[in-house]
Amino acid sequence: MKNTNSVTAIVSVYNEEQTIKEVVVSLLNCELMQELIVVNDGSTDNTTKILKKLLKSFHYRYIEFEKNVGKSYAMVAGVKNATCNIIVFVDGDIIGLNDTHIGSLLYPLIAKQADMVIGHRFQRKNPGLNIVDPLDKWLGGERALFKKDIYPILNKIEHTKFGIETLMNMYYKNNKKKITLVDLEGLVHIQKYKKYKMHTSLVNYTEELFQITKTVTINYLLLFGITRNIIINLFK
Repeated sequence: MKNTNSVTAIVSVYNEEQTIKEVVVSLLNCELMQELIVVNDGSTDNTTKILKKLLKSFHYRYIEFEKNVGKSYAMVAGVKNATCNIIVFVDGDIIGLNDTHIGSLLYPLIAKQADMVIGHRFQRKNPGLNIVDPLDKWLGGERALFKKDIYPILNKIEHTKFGIETLMNMYYKNNKKKITLVDLEGLVHIQKYKKYKMHTSLVNYTEELFQITKTVTINYLLLFGITRNIIINLFK
């Protein structure tokens, strides 16, 4: 049986050949973690090859989708397979992850100071490495929460794609749960324009903004009793 503060780290990854090895190894070496689940969301670059090679030397749970199904679906799959009571979500496109970052995410939960902790990435010494993303502060991929709190809405968030962080934030606020923001100094997020060609980056950002706007609209208007199906049809 897991103790009350057991931790599962979940990494959902899609085409992150530049960074995924460092992220996985950092989490496996973290003493604060009891379980690591990596969900490969249909990667088409060398990500799959890297993850399978790591499996030969390290033990972690590996889930692979043949086709890309979206970040939210992959994250939910990780939660459904987690055996610990605390979940730490970690993005696969970061550099510099260490035990201090994980500790910063976990402490407010363990100390009962927060119900969800969101990590804010920044690089004090060299800001140029981590250009400020207006979506990054409250929508950061590094966050910790109790599995019991998110489990009731897994089916709801499964298909929100890039809107998953927005929906989690709204759900916690609407249920008067406390969200705490912590700084993760030295953690660098590789921006989309550095990973992909400009056209692909613009397409990805546009889709991300659309999914976030869709998530906010659907769930905000629901507070006023508007039928969910009517709202969803507006975005088809």
